[in-house]
Amino acid sequence: MKKILLLFIILFLTGCNSYVELNNLGVINSIAIEKNNNYKLYASIIIEVAENGNPKTKIYEIEGKNIIESFDNLSISLNKKIYLSHLDLLIINDSIKDNELLEIINYFLNNNETREDFLIITSNDLKKILENTKWQEINDLIRINHTETSKSIYTTMYDLMNNYFKKSPIYLTNIKYDQNININGITKIYHNKHQLIQNDKSLFINYLLNNIETYKYNFECDNNKYLYLNILTSNTNIINNTLFITNEIKVINNECNLNKKDINKLFNNYLKSNLKEFTNKNINIENTIRSLYENN
Repeated sequence: MKKILLLFIILFLTGCNSYVELNNLGVINSIAIEKNNNYKLYASIIIEVAENGNPKTKIYEIEGKNIIESFDNLSISLNKKIYLSHLDLLIINDSIKDNELLEIINYFLNNNETREDFLIITSNDLKKILENTKWQEINDLIRINHTETSKSIYTTMYDLMNNYFKKSPIYLTNIKYDQNININGITKIYHNKHQLIQNDKSLFINYLLNNIETYKYNFECDNNKYLYLNILTSNTNIINNTLFITNEIKVINNECNLNKKDINKLFNNYLKSNLKEFTNKNINIENTIRSLYENN
């Protein structure tokens, strides 16, 4: 078997102080974690890199009483040092609650070789996803949907740590596998509960987190006449239990012949009715509304 030349170069470019033979490294590119009586890890280990640069992987299953023991058992099973610097995807399911999240966070915080920019998702199909899907396919799918539809969310380990220690809800894209990978919505993790948020309601999660670059609002007044709005930018802040929202809105089509005051009222009512299930705070909304051809 060929040595992993690509990783050999990377190790030296990153200034690794302690040299370890590549054949003695268990390089993980994606991993899934669940908790029943014990923790169970499903680890995708790179065993070879083809000439086209694509890694060949093998899935290993291991158990342990805690996260540290699980990774130690994986290292013993492989007879290799676990190497997490190239981890790109972590998958969890609804067995992972607050205590388990903290244990996972502490493990990665105390491991000097890990990064904080890898993607985290939830799924009930942990093993199927690792066996049938490349991490890059999931990564690309979530990035595209996050940008184009706002119905997924790109959450990294850094985001998870930040929200956990701020005691804020954690939002992760939920994936299901049925011959192909599909986005199933966004999972909200808060106070030991996993809540699956699907369809258009996922959009408001990104809206609250200031992740919306643009999204469209359509309203049918009557007789197939529509108001089309494009929300170009939005910003949310919380001050004294009030959620302050500002929007820049462009009117694309106004077949309903509504004036700006009516448009403002209509859109605000729409936002408040949808946002009330995601926040118990008072909501204050200010909109800047422009027609299609207004620049200022």
